Amino acid sequence: MEKNQETLKEIEKKRKELGLSQVELAKRIGFSRGYYNMLIHGKKPVSDKLIDQLQNVLQEYRKEKESGYVVQKETTPADNFRTADDVFSAGEAVQKATEEIIEGCIEESEDSIAFDPVEWITNLEARRKRYGVSQSEYTETAGISRSYYGMMLIGKKRATKKLLEHLEMVLEIFNPDKEMEILFDYVRIRFATTDERRVIEDVMNIRMQYMIEEAHSFYGYGRQYIYGDITVMVSPEHEKGILLELKGKGCRQFEAFLKVQKRTWYDFFRTAREMGAVFKRIDIAINDRAGILNIPELAEKCRRDECITIFHSFKDYQSGELIRNREEDAASMGNTLYLGSLKSEIYFCIYEKDYEQYVKNGTPLDEAETKNRFEIRLKDERAECAMDDLLEMEDVACTAYSIINHYVRFVDADPEQERRNWPLNERWVWFLNGQCRSIKLTTKPEEYTLDRTLLWLTRQVAPSLKMVQKLDDLRGTRLAKDMIEEANLSQHHKKILKQQQAVLEDVITVKQKGRHWIDDLRQEYMES
Repeated sequence: MEKNQETLKEIEKKRKELGLSQVELAKRIGFSRGYYNMLIHGKKPVSDKLIDQLQNVLQEYRKEKESGYVVQKETTPADNFRTADDVFSAGEAVQKATEEIIEGCIEESEDSIAFDPVEWITNLEARRKRYGVSQSEYTETAGISRSYYGMMLIGKKRATKKLLEHLEMVLEIFNPDKEMEILFDYVRIRFATTDERRVIEDVMNIRMQYMIEEAHSFYGYGRQYIYGDITVMVSPEHEKGILLELKGKGCRQFEAFLKVQKRTWYDFFRTAREMGAVFKRIDIAINDRAGILNIPELAEKCRRDECITIFHSFKDYQSGELIRNREEDAASMGNTLYLGSLKSEIYFCIYEKDYEQYVKNGTPLDEAETKNRFEIRLKDERAECAMDDLLEMEDVACTAYSIINHYVRFVDADPEQERRNWPLNERWVWFLNGQCRSIKLTTKPEEYTLDRTLLWLTRQVAPSLKMVQKLDDLRGTRLAKDMIEEANLSQHHKKILKQQQAVLEDVITVKQKGRHWIDDLRQEYMES
């Protein structure tokens, strides 16, 4: 990496000699200027592949200068993505669309003037200061000059309602309480071994004695070990091996273990990869906390052919109807849009997260922490390709937005232009702008609790139990107390009590295993 950093300095020197701007170089390579600057200052890792691409860009630019014209390249969508360096970048299109949006916003007519624009923009200015964003960054992101914004503040320019709504949307992007989040929301990994202890204790670093063994499982596996929503499936057949499955809750609970172990997701993935594990499914979720996306509007755009994509199909549903057999939580998902076939190795699922929380937990829609969720669901070869990129770059946001830009973009129809040149939709522009800001991998560690069991008891059992207690009071009996006292706890229940009493520091393995077990598993994998 140090060698690449030195090479990058030489590239930067050559760039200046050629007169190629940082903005243009960043566009050609498929990054934002901000991301390129982070590379230069050592804040992002520089891969060998990226160095080669930067050098190729400089060589091409030199040839263009010598020939006196700029070479226009035609691009065709690849059958699959590889790394963030390989995929289509929407940066230039985003910038162009932003400029077009602003031009439309500043055009004034008597009907478009807001009722009290000065009061509105004064309120925006107060919130901008509260959010801690500078006027320069705010106006640059919004696509207007700082001087124009200043004149609106003092009333020398009259702001249209459309412009104020645009500024309102941009400001919410900077809301520290509503920043976009990106997280792993589903992980399924197959380990090429039949020794569950090695996987649980040496890879996951969880003590075997705290896992609950069950004599049933899924996907053709005969047994499984569970800790809350963390599931390890076991088979005596070597071709099946050991299957680890972490759904949404399972990912959050495993993050609690990673935190205590002082490890990251990347550390865990790298350990799994070293022992020859196969990544069967990875879901990357982007939480739109500011409500930038409008799911029904996106679905309507698909119907109006305003979704330019290499996917061959889309489906949209209201409140999870018709997909109960495909999604575990379908009934609570709200408006949902699928891009791509659910049977393919990659598809997107966009749904209203606030509605889901309202149905599940009774959280009012306006109090929901996340408004919408954009999930990238990757299986088999596509999951493996994504993992290659994640382990090389360790930048999940870069990987996620690269995949999105490669597969889809939402536009606004313009009868004056060919469909391929239609401008990007405003809301889609601001969602894509997440790629230009530093969105770090979010972890939300949650220790395993009995909250769901208690909720079920409250809803399903408590009313009947209270009725029996009332009957006891009327008759002078003790049916309710006898039922509880005479109930027998199974081994399953006793193990849950043991899990609930333990602190995570006692549950994790602490002794260093060295690397012999990785070598053993790699050999076992090669022999299989």
